[in-house]
Amino acid sequence: MEAEGEKKGRRRRCSAVGKDVAADLNGRIPLYKSDWLTTDGRHCRRSGVFKIASASLFSYISSILPAIVIGNILDDQTDGQLGLPEVLISTGGMGVVWALVGGQPLCIIGVTMPVAIFTSVCYKLAEALDAPFLPWLGWVCIFSGLMHIALAIFGAVHFVNKTTAFSCEIFGFFISVTYIWDALVALLDPIITGKDLDFDGTYPPGTNDTVAYDELYKTQQRGAAFTNLALAGGTYVLCMAFHRAQRWRLFTPGVRVLLADYAAALSLGVLTALSYIPVVDDAIGDKRLDVPDDNGLNPSFDRSWPVDLSAGAEDPAAELIVESASNATAAALEEPLVLEAWQIAASILPALMLTALFFFDHNVSSKLAQDPKFHLQKPSAYHWDFSVLGLEVLLVGLFGVPPGNGLIPQAPLHTRALATVELQERASGSGHKETFHSVVETRWSNLIQSTAVLCSVFALPAIAVIPQGCLDGVFLFLGMAGFDGNELWERMWLMITQPSLRARELRFMGADTRYSRVQLYTAIQLAFVVLVFVLAKLPYIAVAFPLLIAVLIPCRIYWLPRLFTPAELDALDPPEPPPDSAREPEPMSPRAEPARPSPWPDGAAEGGGLHLGGSSTLSEAHQAL
Repeated sequence: MEAEGEKKGRRRRCSAVGKDVAADLNGRIPLYKSDWLTTDGRHCRRSGVFKIASASLFSYISSILPAIVIGNILDDQTDGQLGLPEVLISTGGMGVVWALVGGQPLCIIGVTMPVAIFTSVCYKLAEALDAPFLPWLGWVCIFSGLMHIALAIFGAVHFVNKTTAFSCEIFGFFISVTYIWDALVALLDPIITGKDLDFDGTYPPGTNDTVAYDELYKTQQRGAAFTNLALAGGTYVLCMAFHRAQRWRLFTPGVRVLLADYAAALSLGVLTALSYIPVVDDAIGDKRLDVPDDNGLNPSFDRSWPVDLSAGAEDPAAELIVESASNATAAALEEPLVLEAWQIAASILPALMLTALFFFDHNVSSKLAQDPKFHLQKPSAYHWDFSVLGLEVLLVGLFGVPPGNGLIPQAPLHTRALATVELQERASGSGHKETFHSVVETRWSNLIQSTAVLCSVFALPAIAVIPQGCLDGVFLFLGMAGFDGNELWERMWLMITQPSLRARELRFMGADTRYSRVQLYTAIQLAFVVLVFVLAKLPYIAVAFPLLIAVLIPCRIYWLPRLFTPAELDALDPPEPPPDSAREPEPMSPRAEPARPSPWPDGAAEGGGLHLGGSSTLSEAHQAL
């Protein structure tokens, strides 16, 4: 009897392996055909086509511009072994595969800033181990991809259900702060510290007074820095103005919808055009996007795309390393680095770190893209998605490109861009809130934007016309957009708001929660943000910052209940509603703003594009003040 019981137990365990992946597939495969329609699978409407077009363009801009920055960072940090071509191939290629076979196609895939930090640290570790970088990084990706697939098959992705708003708010805040920080550093460093103002020593023929020429050069470069700062400010302000166009009284409803849907594209186009006014163009000089020559699908240096990962394989970048080294010797050419078996084994540790990063980063990105406020009609597929991501991470390792995963804030903003939104007046009369009535749950927008990113390797000269300041302005915009609906951002500002003017209708300002407890909870979250941000900036140690992010989940489960009562935690970090209840949109209040005539066929409501006002955002609270 005991033997039979043990056999049944083993059979149950074996049948449990992979059951979550199978359940995800059973839920999504019957809906696959409807994913290629332009609405919810029941109808094909022109309004859905317009939504897909605007969401595709916005997602392309929000993917390509960070990719350019990350490509330049990796090119500098890896001495030219990885660069913009590899980032575009990874972002576009992984995105195309995801749009075709991913369970939740609303999630945008790409190389993130944390991945750039991780890859830079891997390069330093490879140098310390005397390992060839690209083959060693390939093994990191292979081991990590296998770990992804194993976690999905054994159902470990269920742990994502333990990820509450406490962790998501901290990580989303960290990503937004990183975007804003990088933009401000790029804009203000040349002005404040004089970085990049020194002359390279190459004087024009006939230059006699070199001291005067040096001063003139610095003046011109500082003028270019101020001009880019002005362009960044203009891009940011125009983006913010356009995305709020639905609140305007100017123009027709159709024009306002177009301005909101194409806010980022219009702003970037307008400021780029203004930068070519002769006076502005002269002031900018060469401060436009630094992209490599248009070399098509070729890597950053002379190598084949597939990387030899076998033990004993020579470094494909041996000649590049010698050419870039100031003290290169013939001996270095004769003895390139060789991948050894123990180095392959050593790559398991950073593979664990990468898996921990993606386990949190990707699943949080996916959760934000499927937030209950969007009222999505189709089920999630976390286990299948994580196994697909693992396969993609494994494949990019074979080709020597950096891995990608779900993007924040691009993923939730992509869902928002596909949404039908209605502005409703609050019951108290204190401003408006957005209500999402439907989302075009399609694969088209992700496929279109990913294909466009992939094809951008052939259009690098066209990208090079954009001023650096416009790029930084879009970064500021994306960073601020990432604060949308983030209650940590709202509570942070309420901490310095006059007590008598604090909006009392916010969910976490209920009668059961003292404001001092709200302040303590907010301070704990901000401390985690600062800790993660500082750790991510430290060399070598930065490789461990995914572990700190993963620690947020047990901190929420075991530590916070010792500091706060259950009622306080329910107010500050409420559990998600059941899936069925999350599907129905909120009923319109009696004082809701009357529906305006729709500019689109079939009576589609206004909405989509990029909107920063959530259901209880700080901006709306301040309107109430």
